[in-house]
Amino acid sequence: MALDVDTTNEATAASIFRIAEEMLGPTAVRVGRAPKLLMPYRVAEAVPYEKLTFSTPTENLALVELLSDGRQFVAFGQHPGTGKPYTWPRDLPAFDKLPSVTPAQLDAFFARLATLMPRAVRMSASTRDRALVDQATLQGPLETVRAAIEALPNTSANFATRQSYLTVGYALKAALPDDESAAFEMFAEWCARWQDGENAPAEVEADWSRMKPPFEVGAQWLYDHADKLSGGKFSKATAFFQPIADEPDSPFTTSPAASAEAAFSLEPTLYTFPDPAGIPLRQWVYGDHYIRGFVSATVAPGGLGKSSLSIAEALAMASGKPLLGLEPHGQFRVWLWNGEDPRDELDRRIAAAMRHYGLTPADIGDRLLVDSGMEQEIVLAKESRNGALIVEPMAEALVSALRRKRIDVFVADPFVSSHKVTENDNVSIDLVVKRWGKIAFTTGTSIELVHHVRKTNGAEVTVEDARGASALVNGTRVTRALTRMTDAEGRSLGVADPWRYFRSGGVAKNNLAPAAGAPADRADWFTLKSEQLGNGKGSGVEAIMTGDAVGVVTRAALATMAHEHDPDEVAEALRLIGAGEWRADVRAGDSWVGHAVAQAFKLDASDSSDKTTINGILKQWRRERKIHDVSLPDKSRHNRQFVRVSTAAAKVDPSGSTYGVFE
Repeated sequence: MALDVDTTNEATAASIFRIAEEMLGPTAVRVGRAPKLLMPYRVAEAVPYEKLTFSTPTENLALVELLSDGRQFVAFGQHPGTGKPYTWPRDLPAFDKLPSVTPAQLDAFFARLATLMPRAVRMSASTRDRALVDQATLQGPLETVRAAIEALPNTSANFATRQSYLTVGYALKAALPDDESAAFEMFAEWCARWQDGENAPAEVEADWSRMKPPFEVGAQWLYDHADKLSGGKFSKATAFFQPIADEPDSPFTTSPAASAEAAFSLEPTLYTFPDPAGIPLRQWVYGDHYIRGFVSATVAPGGLGKSSLSIAEALAMASGKPLLGLEPHGQFRVWLWNGEDPRDELDRRIAAAMRHYGLTPADIGDRLLVDSGMEQEIVLAKESRNGALIVEPMAEALVSALRRKRIDVFVADPFVSSHKVTENDNVSIDLVVKRWGKIAFTTGTSIELVHHVRKTNGAEVTVEDARGASALVNGTRVTRALTRMTDAEGRSLGVADPWRYFRSGGVAKNNLAPAAGAPADRADWFTLKSEQLGNGKGSGVEAIMTGDAVGVVTRAALATMAHEHDPDEVAEALRLIGAGEWRADVRAGDSWVGHAVAQAFKLDASDSSDKTTINGILKQWRRERKIHDVSLPDKSRHNRQFVRVSTAAAKVDPSGSTYGVFE
């Protein structure tokens, strides 16, 4: 029998190797794709097949298999994945020289691993099914698989049943999981060669679409049948013995335990207490959200304006102009990558924002780079049979592009389009976000991830509402939530049409700056303004009227959001305020100025909803300088805040006298 350690995590493989040597004794080691390894042993009596699945810091699914009960392994040959020979860092001894182990020792070994490995699950032969077949062992090199299928005759003598015909398809699909189009092409061509009948192409395609993993047969099944049935046109020996360059030295070449320890050793760094004055400043690019060397995130409901906000902020950073009221820390090179919209739509949004803010190409220069995921896809991670894996060539290409183009800010909108892993899996999302963080640190780029939120049913959006796994928010240094103005906030602020406005949520995450989320009346509010592109039919007014109208994010001043109230009700409220001694504090009981507003507007000052509306009206009038507060002694000679009508709002009665005016 043999122990097959199937994990790509080096530290985990080394740990399992040491435990096996400790509990079962030193033995030979076969290496195919390091750090995966296989360790053969003798058994004194028959032992059942067993498998332990678990997770590692870099994999959702890894496993250790006890290959017994008729299962075999390739001792000398070519690894189907690497295309290189299997190596034996220690010479494989004669069978009687292998260490002998008992079923009890093996049971104790698996029991110990089950207590150490995260999310460990033991499965025995009694639970065996296709799910227990290691799908990676079914794979084969494209050209070798092609040679086998081309040599495999399609006759009723060899494939008499529908199941046998389907098995060829299953084997091809399992052999080439990363090149399914090539696998189907081979299957369709093989079906067309049926010597005793005809396979309808539509039926072949339908059968292929129904073939789902996990599979039981793969490349080896094809090699065996091609070797047996091709009349010498294909030899399965070619699948295992091909002239390949020597495999690099394995970490198990010498003393396995010592080599494993050396390969994964760590050397802690002594802290030297640098002079605080010499520690570099954090390099903020824009406000307290975009910062070099770190990942930030924006989460918001769909349709709110998060993509339009990213465009406006990108233009502000590229131009160095305070388009949204915030002064950028310079002019920066910004790369906008949108994974959802085609280039035409991106052109519309950018053109609308440029026109609204009066920007010209000269203001931007060569500092804005824009790509659509429909033309240039970015997939940083994907699912594999061993869990989520980083697509290293893409990671390297990103680093190269960011450095080559001297990118200061990179925006991935939306985050979900930049990967193909399970959105709700914390291990997978943590892997993706941390790689974005490593890219940011390596290149000195500020990386912004734009993400959706789950449904909140109208409640205020916070960073905790980010859709999917919490690892996204936990893995970023700065995260903001965009939330729409609620009806209650609208009443409190005296704002008409609150649904048109949004701001950063009251609860945000910022590990590098003071906590975000100002009170509603002091927050930065934004809205979408419609900008006509003039790209319609004809010219002049006709082109404007028939052209596209595109929303542009702009900063909204509270004064421009105010309600327009009935002039007679306003005048009556100001008359009542000017005629009395009203207090500003809502806790002043019947002396609170809100009672005068309630009387004029026919509201109930004791009702919580009406009280919110009244407060909104008072805040609006203070902003408009219709009223203001003054500190005066009350009857008990305690200073209190009283409300006075300002000169500009005072009304003159027929007698010529004014009332309640105080400046």
